[in-house]
Amino acid sequence: MAVFTPVQDAIDELARDPLRNIVLLKHLLAYPSHVKVHRAGGAQGAATLVVLETGVSPYDRLTYPKATLAALIESDHPELTASLVSCVPRDVGIVFKLSRESDLAAIYSRFPVMRRSAFLSFTSADESQPDRAVRITATPGAYAFELFAAQGHARAWLEPLLQAGKAIACVLERDGDIGAACIAFENYGPVWEVGGVVTPPAHRRQGFAARVVRAALATLTDRGLTPRYQAEERNTASIGLARSVGLTPFLTIVHYEHESREAAAPRAR
Repeated sequence: MAVFTPVQDAIDELARDPLRNIVLLKHLLAYPSHVKVHRAGGAQGAATLVVLETGVSPYDRLTYPKATLAALIESDHPELTASLVSCVPRDVGIVFKLSRESDLAAIYSRFPVMRRSAFLSFTSADESQPDRAVRITATPGAYAFELFAAQGHARAWLEPLLQAGKAIACVLERDGDIGAACIAFENYGPVWEVGGVVTPPAHRRQGFAARVVRAALATLTDRGLTPRYQAEERNTASIGLARSVGLTPFLTIVHYEHESREAAAPRAR
């Protein structure tokens, strides 16, 4: 039987295995006032459902404009998943985010859904060598902020994290220009995400992106932090970059969308 769970209680429980639960933890920390959490447990283990209002998430709002809610599920057993699914409203658009294919049957039992995309998370325990040519900084400069914003990391979000010590920027400069840059920022506690990797067109195909990512990994390792790198399944360049710097996949989150009956119905002419 699923029960409503306070956000902090869910965070404390999920934090026992932060890498496995990093996507749920990230959403709980980012939007604590806009989520509802349900948990179920039994002989099969435990399961957690996080229901998020998509309007507060820039990514979900843009990518799934017909969805009112996002339902993130982490479950040890399909029976536990089935008990959680009954807590999800059926009369609105929903995007389900699942880490296990075995959970899909429970979703199908109540919701017609279409697969939309998948995101691969990578990590590494190997030590990367620092690159002295890459500047590790909290003040990357106006042009770097523009490049990061083009990757979906707005300055208004990123700059406060940099100032608070919860993010770093890695910048490789060439002849007064930026050859490549990336950021690393806190997802939850010791788990930091490496993202915003960008190489201006004039400097591509020279291995600069790999260098700034390696520099980020080296910095995180030196600080005793665990790296996480995420790539959408169709972004073969990003996946190739992750593998080239020694990262290995540990988690795949698949998105399935359910449209409300009102949204799915054809409009009368």
